[in-house]
Amino acid sequence: MKRKIDFASLAGLLTWLMVYGITLYILQKTVPAQGAVLLHALFSGYGSVFWLLTREQGPFTLRGRYGPWLLALQLLLAFALQWLLPERNFEFLAILTIIWAAMLPFVLRTGQAMLLTILVVALWHLMIAWQTGSSVWITALLYGCFHLFAVLVQSASRDAEAAKEELEQKHQQLLATQQLLQAASRQSERTRIARNLHDLVGHHLTALTIQLQVASHLSGGDAKVQVDQCHKLAKLLLADVREAVSTMRQYADVSLQDAVTSLTRLLPEQLAVKLQIPADIMLNDLSQAQHLLCIIQEALSNSLKHSGASTVNIEAGVAKGQLQLVIYDNGVLMPHWQPGNGITGMRERLAECDGTLELTTRERAMQLHIILPYKESDNA
Repeated sequence: MKRKIDFASLAGLLTWLMVYGITLYILQKTVPAQGAVLLHALFSGYGSVFWLLTREQGPFTLRGRYGPWLLALQLLLAFALQWLLPERNFEFLAILTIIWAAMLPFVLRTGQAMLLTILVVALWHLMIAWQTGSSVWITALLYGCFHLFAVLVQSASRDAEAAKEELEQKHQQLLATQQLLQAASRQSERTRIARNLHDLVGHHLTALTIQLQVASHLSGGDAKVQVDQCHKLAKLLLADVREAVSTMRQYADVSLQDAVTSLTRLLPEQLAVKLQIPADIMLNDLSQAQHLLCIIQEALSNSLKHSGASTVNIEAGVAKGQLQLVIYDNGVLMPHWQPGNGITGMRERLAECDGTLELTTRERAMQLHIILPYKESDNA
């Protein structure tokens, strides 16, 4: 999956550069030397913070650990620029707060973002009114509408992005379920054929072997030689049938390694999955397998959306009749985090399978320890 260009972030950077350039042009025409160093520092800081916040992953992104703090710093830089340039020629600096407001829906709910935006617009134009000593309520209304429009547009974009992610997650779960159903169908067919071979052909060959053994005792001469050869062939054929039945039953179950590998094929390239799953671990219960794959899918989605991880490790093993999975990544767990619907859903699924979930931390990242009763194959 190739990384797509974020045109919204690119538009924000171009808008910031445009405001930066126009400000410098106006300063050269009016007061060329006024606070030039501080002005460049403030504009550069604003642009750098915006670039950090709009990156895809990392602790400094909007959804990262330091995102809200950087967003507050970006607003302070915009206010500092307005304070440094109070002349009427720089009313367009309010565009910087429009850019800032457009990012609020990714850290706040829509209603909260709109209330905070109204407060910021009011403070911004109160400061301008105090600096210039004139009424700016018309400008405040116009720019306020632009601010709210930016918040609403980005809220719609956020909701569309969330719906797309949910659709992709459902699609991956559908593919995993389809694989399980195909495996279950193959398992059922193989079991049926193996049972028929064992019950019908195997029993008939056993009876034939016994009859040939009896015939060998009752015959003599050349006839006995032919009967003995037929007896040997019947025993050999019976051994071949039993071996074929054992082989078919051996490969009737679903491999955990294959199921998880299929589940991770559609993940974005920026999230690498390292599997340490023995090939001989089989998912012998279809219902348990479906719950387990949904849990793994939810864990991968959490790593991708919330922790800023680039690598996820999935380890599995069987000990004392229990299947144990450990899932952890190289991301950073948010401070004071609380379990959400995803973790609750995992616990509910595991409860249906008589399993448990333990949450711990590993190098500042969340670690999931899943324990399930391991059902040995009944295809012996």
